[in-house]
Amino acid sequence: MKRGLKYDFPLIALLLIPVGVSLNVVGYQLSSILKLPVFIDMIGTIMVSMIAGPWIGALTGLLGNVVSGMLNPIAIAYGAVSMCVGFISGYLSKWKFYNNIFGVVLSCLIISVVSAASAAVVTVFLFGGVTGAGTDLITATFLAAGKELWNSVLSTNLISGTINTIINFSISWLIVRRIPARFLVKLNYGVPYVRKGVNLNE
Repeated sequence: MKRGLKYDFPLIALLLIPVGVSLNVVGYQLSSILKLPVFIDMIGTIMVSMIAGPWIGALTGLLGNVVSGMLNPIAIAYGAVSMCVGFISGYLSKWKFYNNIFGVVLSCLIISVVSAASAAVVTVFLFGGVTGAGTDLITATFLAAGKELWNSVLSTNLISGTINTIINFSISWLIVRRIPARFLVKLNYGVPYVRKGVNLNE
């Protein structure tokens, strides 16, 4: 049965957005303050997309960057990257890629490539390849080795993006596994994450 866009926006899913945004903002601030070579700013986006679907995931990613942008305007420019990750992750969850180890590995690769490519476009065309983040050191290393700016930024994003995705997904997965089954079954995409043998009344 064909379902409209409204299907992905039930009230219970909308209530997850502030939670996801908060996780994103905290992760972004930690990464920025500590100048980490990786970003843990998509935990909320991936977590919400897993159980609430692609549209809620994309919206969570965008709002997370907007809020982070109030403290660091650079984050706003990467809102489209977060939206892409939330959207793709939501569909991967919808298509049950997260239900087995092979699907999880493939999903992480897909998300890493999407994130790296979209972030590289923003970094090169809006910031000239330098954003002041810890990853700039990796980009500088590639440039010193003779690579062109675009290739250097893309290579940096692929390296850091893969690590980012693994960390963000792992934490998101652990959070989802701790969500009570009685709450998961109320979400459009939450049922696959209910552990077998769990009493839904508990």
